[in-house]
Amino acid sequence: MSNNFSENKIHPSLLKRKIIHIDLDAFYAAVEIRDNPLLKGKPVIIGGLPQERSVVCTCSYEARKFGIRSAMSSAMAKKLCPQAIFIRPQFEKYKKASQIVFQILQKYCSTIEPMSLDEAYLDVTIEARESSATAIAQSIRNEIFLNTQLTASAGIAPNKMIAKIASDINKPNGLTIIKPKDCFIFMQDLPLKKIPFIGPVTAQKFATHQLLTCKNVIQAGKDYILEHFGESAIWVWEKAQGIDESDVCTTHIRKSFGEEETFPKDLTNNSEIIAELNRIVKNLYLILERKNIAFKTISIKIKYNNFQVKTKAKSFPLYFSDLYSMEKISNSLFLEMEKKTLPIRLLGVSVSNIISKNEMNQVTLFPDYI
Repeated sequence: MSNNFSENKIHPSLLKRKIIHIDLDAFYAAVEIRDNPLLKGKPVIIGGLPQERSVVCTCSYEARKFGIRSAMSSAMAKKLCPQAIFIRPQFEKYKKASQIVFQILQKYCSTIEPMSLDEAYLDVTIEARESSATAIAQSIRNEIFLNTQLTASAGIAPNKMIAKIASDINKPNGLTIIKPKDCFIFMQDLPLKKIPFIGPVTAQKFATHQLLTCKNVIQAGKDYILEHFGESAIWVWEKAQGIDESDVCTTHIRKSFGEEETFPKDLTNNSEIIAELNRIVKNLYLILERKNIAFKTISIKIKYNNFQVKTKAKSFPLYFSDLYSMEKISNSLFLEMEKKTLPIRLLGVSVSNIISKNEMNQVTLFPDYI
């Protein structure tokens, strides 16, 4: 317990920075509603159609009232809300709207960490010397709406973690401020799953020890966490107290690229499966070509109709990027791992250990070790 901070003892990191988390509200759905006002006030779901065995990308707040969430199957979403309006995602449209938003962000701050098309962290520590972080966030939200007719929620806090949690509190179109002196108390009653990067598995491990909230973890103390969860879990204890010293990174290094598809009808014939696999490989190849990417590792993913998932990967000593090699390796990996006779629901292909071709002298095409 003596290792814990409290409302009377502010962690030094909470006095160093001012962070804004900007999060556009139900972004894909909001763009569609903006472009078709007849959708306003209705349960709109962005994703594949229910009969296609696809998933929900996002949905309007009216749809969320029915319990619909991202990554839920479209079929389940239809059951929960039969009157829902399903719209296939139009990513080019969303990308254009996102570009306008990020141009606005760049007018107010130079230290920006994009997290997706609709989400970003801003470190406004320097900018807030002349104008408050609150004024900056409000100006950004106003200008986003003026230029895109989209609303954005914002969280303002001394670190990224609390700013992200805060931005979700008053959605949609809300602004939440958490000051340094309030961070410890703010975290107390939050469920552990509210902390970014704590997934269901970690939350469940802590739940078996009746550690359900940040307050539970804080009261258990550092020694208890070490004893029962190991040193790798200390970060949970720290974040439960509102401590997060991660920087706002202006550049993200992507580690992999992938493409996958869920089929409207299960695949059972190997020649048909190989044809679909090669089609997915070609789609991924075109993406990599546009982005000028080479790689050393390729992997494939199979999901059977009983929802069991299998993956297999292979790495090579040299970078390569040609379609012939990608197809040959993917087919080989599939034939090595496909020992079952179960119908296949989903196929996926991904590459990792990537590098931009601009950063290397030579990419091995048609490598002789394949």
